[in-house]
Amino acid sequence: MTLIIIGAILIFVVSMIWMWHNLGNIEKPRKIAFMIIGLLIMYGFTAILYNISSSNIAYPSEEIQKTISNTLICVFTGLNALIFLPFIANLVDKILEEEIDKQQAKRRIIILLIIFVICIFVEKGYLESTQEGIINIYNEVQNAEK
Repeated sequence: MTLIIIGAILIFVVSMIWMWHNLGNIEKPRKIAFMIIGLLIMYGFTAILYNISSSNIAYPSEEIQKTISNTLICVFTGLNALIFLPFIANLVDKILEEEIDKQQAKRRIIILLIIFVICIFVEKGYLESTQEGIINIYNEVQNAEK
């Protein structure tokens, strides 16, 4: 569990450094606001996706469900942030610096949305199989102890 927490922290740190860099010359308070809002949105999205993926899974106890939920939401929030937020930050910077026109910005947003939708389906399946795998391992350990 400690390795998972360390890994999640590293993912968040890398994501935040990458976002900060990609936001370019934007003022520090706006960078911080972008990062906080972006992470909150990613957390909300991940929590909703987790709840959808866990709706048909029977947990042995509420405590186990809470532990798995917190762990997976934390890890996947960091991964989602790492996948999307630096690219969105770069796009925001280019728009604000007027390095790209509205048409280019629209194309990039559409591409990001397509990738986002594809990731939703992949991540939902992965979250389901991960939960089932964790519960299977837990049940095997419980049965071995008896």
